[in-house]
Amino acid sequence: MALEDRKHRRTPLNTRGATHRFHIEVYDQRYTLDGIHDISISGTGIQVPNEIDPGTPVKVVYSTPDFTVSVTGRTVWCSPIPLGLDSKAEQPGYRTGVQFEPSDRNVMLFFTALKDYITSPAYLNSGNDNASSALL
Repeated sequence: MALEDRKHRRTPLNTRGATHRFHIEVYDQRYTLDGIHDISISGTGIQVPNEIDPGTPVKVVYSTPDFTVSVTGRTVWCSPIPLGLDSKAEQPGYRTGVQFEPSDRNVMLFFTALKDYITSPAYLNSGNDNASSALL
């Protein structure tokens, strides 16, 4: 999917060191998402350790000690990232684009939870204030 094809602007989201957790479920596999590169109401760009074929159904999950919310989607693209090209990567991985299912009723709940996450003192005190104004 070309950048021009996107319906909504994507915003960077730093999840490293978060007390709340993000992960993706692909069939029977579960991957913790230390790298959510960007996110919008219609999709997200993530980094995963294994290749996920375009068209694969996935579930993006956000968990806190109090609740868990998930949103369903499909991978749109997946590209390898060789070690050394991403200065944050500790091992080779794959940048993957996920388009959320528009019919998923949890999308708004998911973004309400993200709003609470990015406006939390812990997130803002770690220098992550760029996403808060863009997603609110």
